Amino acid sequence: MSRKITLAEIEFYIRKAARAVALDWGICEEAGKAARWLAAFDLPGPELLLAHLKRIDGKNYSDFIPGCDQGPWQSKADLVCPVIGGAALADRSAQMLEGKVFELSNVAFPLLLAATVGQAARCHRTVFTTSWAGVSLSCHENGIRIEGSRDDLFLDKVDSVTCRQSEDLEPRQLPSTMAYSIDETVWKEIDALAFKTYAPATEESRAGAGAGLTDND
Repeated sequence: MSRKITLAEIEFYIRKAARAVALDWGICEEAGKAARWLAAFDLPGPELLLAHLKRIDGKNYSDFIPGCDQGPWQSKADLVCPVIGGAALADRSAQMLEGKVFELSNVAFPLLLAATVGQAARCHRTVFTTSWAGVSLSCHENGIRIEGSRDDLFLDKVDSVTCRQSEDLEPRQLPSTMAYSIDETVWKEIDALAFKTYAPATEESRAGAGAGLTDND
């Protein structure tokens, strides 16, 4: 069974879920935006984010941050977090505008990385293309262009990813939805993970809830 979830809800709940596995708030916000961006194109951003968060839960997330001083980028854990890697690429988008090509090694869920880079493409009103295995995803200001094997689009890990500015070809797909259909079981997992960020009720918080003893109306 599936249910329709608004894009705003997806961003909110994924952001909370990312915080539940101890990612920094800035990265949590990027995770929420990436999931929402993919869902707008009817791509499984929330599902891939959940799978990635479950993979790194309980681990030191700093080990998944790529070293960006020399290429190809790699992490201590030998697995680059796609959201952190994508955010680092977005921070260096000006270098891609100057023709620099970035390469990363051993990247988890590269589609999530491409989605994060897509935010920078929209900001610069240009096209950034992320490529891995047998597929490439070009992110435009308001659309995407997928070329190659769609089976490779959803890989959970790849040996190499490249990201560069590319020709301003017409996008083949525009955002087409304000809501996303997701499996009920998957959404319950996201909801449960997000719920961990809420502080448990205390006697003090319960006592302060509701109307006071004095009616000021």
